[in-house]
Amino acid sequence: MSETRHNLPRHPRPRSAPPHDEHDLYVEYDAALRRVLAARVKTTDANLDDACSYAWTQLVAKQPRRKAIFAWLITVATREAWRLHRLMHRDVGGGADVALDELESPTADESAEQRLRLRDVGEALQSIHPRRRKAMLLHAAGFTYEEIAMEYGVSVERAWALVYRARVQLRARMDAD
Repeated sequence: MSETRHNLPRHPRPRSAPPHDEHDLYVEYDAALRRVLAARVKTTDANLDDACSYAWTQLVAKQPRRKAIFAWLITVATREAWRLHRLMHRDVGGGADVALDELESPTADESAEQRLRLRDVGEALQSIHPRRRKAMLLHAAGFTYEEIAMEYGVSVERAWALVYRARVQLRARMDAD
């Protein structure tokens, strides 16, 4: 009885070894990558250097297809440069640790209702555990769950839980008032 093609065991296709052409690619594309990145992202030279280095490191680690490698490098470096730029312009500890009484007071033109609402929000925020409150404020300021996890030294899931629980507490407190 002859076996049909469908009954034969399937073996995974062996992965080809990396081409080991990183040095040649670096020599060919590094200067152009830096020029393109500097035109795309207005940030410090240090951030641009770090972003390019990150892109080259990812090339070695990920071994993407070489067909459109320059476009791949530009994409990776651009995303990293923007990430670094956002981090540079963020105040890690100050924004979330500001006392509520240090925030700007409402102007005289604002209605009494708005002032009462602001006071209620401040009181509700004060009722949240400080660790959860800071995590929620960091997330509101644009920090990712990964960055919050790094700040606290916890897992990403735990960082998400801190923010979630703070939101639930704030919402419950605001609905109760």
